[in-house]
Amino acid sequence: MEDIYRKRMEWWFAEFCAANQVDHFLELFPELNGRLSKFGVGILQWGLGGLIDIENPDDVSRVRMILKVIDSTPGFDFFDQSFNECSPDVVCEILGMSSKVSRLEQKIAYDYVVTPIKTYEEAKEYEEMVSWCIVISKEAFEEYTKNGNRFYFLNNGEWWDVPCIPGIEFPYDSYGYSLIAVEVSQDNEIVSVTSRWNEYGEKSGNFLMASQLKDILGDKFNHLLK
Repeated sequence: MEDIYRKRMEWWFAEFCAANQVDHFLELFPELNGRLSKFGVGILQWGLGGLIDIENPDDVSRVRMILKVIDSTPGFDFFDQSFNECSPDVVCEILGMSSKVSRLEQKIAYDYVVTPIKTYEEAKEYEEMVSWCIVISKEAFEEYTKNGNRFYFLNNGEWWDVPCIPGIEFPYDSYGYSLIAVEVSQDNEIVSVTSRWNEYGEKSGNFLMASQLKDILGDKFNHLLK
């Protein structure tokens, strides 16, 4: 974790005489390892107020899901470090999330448009829709593409209308599949595949493997290749 994020959390936690809990919180909520660190003190306050039990796996899972949704939506800027003094239930209502459980979904229809992203300005058009670093930071986009790698965004149907609500198969749900970023090397190798949740797959290191991309894209997979 970058020192700046840890120091911020330690400073905020010290206000509640809880600086020694920072490491434990980072273990429970790895999403705090970065820009989401600003919400660490809000989670601490939820715990101190009895709104969550950080030793309860269900509560921890719920808070982690809240963080993921916030990171993928304008909620990051909407909420201050204390979640605007809202309870977890109210935060879920504002975000449009189910208060307790993930939702069941219909079978996902794959109808993708493959959009080449040649410049940072083109990527930036999506900044209110996703939290990918190449959309947020010009420096990040240039770093990823300086060796000739290129990006494609896969837009599935009316992707902009898909609600930011976790499904039972999270991150392999309607929202996760609604918009996908694919990084391709100069040699036409799939370098990375990232879901709209900004979530990677557990086995491959990517949201999808190349073979899975072919399955959902069909002949459009060739649009990724030069």
